[in-house]
Amino acid sequence: MAERLEAACDLRGIERLVDAGTLPAEFFAHFNAALECYDRLIDFVLAFSGTAQRLCCRKGCSNCCVDLVRGVTTPEIVNIYHHVRGWPDARQLFEYHRASAEMFMDILQGMLAPGETEFGGRDPRVEQAQIEYNQRLRPCGFLDQDTGCCRIYPVRPLACRYFFSLDPPETCTPAHPKYLHRDTVTVHLPPEIHALILTLARRLGFRPLDYLAGAFCGFAAEVMQARPIKLLPAGETGTS
Repeated sequence: MAERLEAACDLRGIERLVDAGTLPAEFFAHFNAALECYDRLIDFVLAFSGTAQRLCCRKGCSNCCVDLVRGVTTPEIVNIYHHVRGWPDARQLFEYHRASAEMFMDILQGMLAPGETEFGGRDPRVEQAQIEYNQRLRPCGFLDQDTGCCRIYPVRPLACRYFFSLDPPETCTPAHPKYLHRDTVTVHLPPEIHALILTLARRLGFRPLDYLAGAFCGFAAEVMQARPIKLLPAGETGTS
């Protein structure tokens, strides 16, 4: 995983994303290979710890897909945008996530005290706003509600990969009394891998909002203006 992320960081031309909307095609090959390595790491950790047999998560169970996914980084949102930009319903996806982002921002704004303009540091009200958003049961825009499956499963955020429930699916519904206290397990990235992702994010030169809907809309509107990302042939950097 480290080798793939280092290779992505070393690609010439990735700093041209914000100015020119271009990226070397190898960027996506390297980053998605790194994600596959992470999935294998998760499988190994769960099997080695004996937790795999206790997992209640199953394909088609989407109870947690009403959660506000936070902690999204620039490489992830670029990868997701590139994955869905050619879909026939890409515009509808953008509008849905815009409405989701506005809903969350309205909840946040409602928690500001008179005279406050923003939240500082690790304000606990941000977590409270996230819980309130989850309780509104608004499905993720990338959820196929007919099948209960994720439409962006191969490129889904890291935050959607490392979280598993050891309690029955109904406890993952925000209305359940055990929702905030259910038994879960997480398989976090090793610190050195997380540092590489942040290095790659800095090279890309765009800092999105840290939650999925806001990051997706911000990147689409502010950087790409809803255009596809132009892929550069091997060896080209996008500079004249």
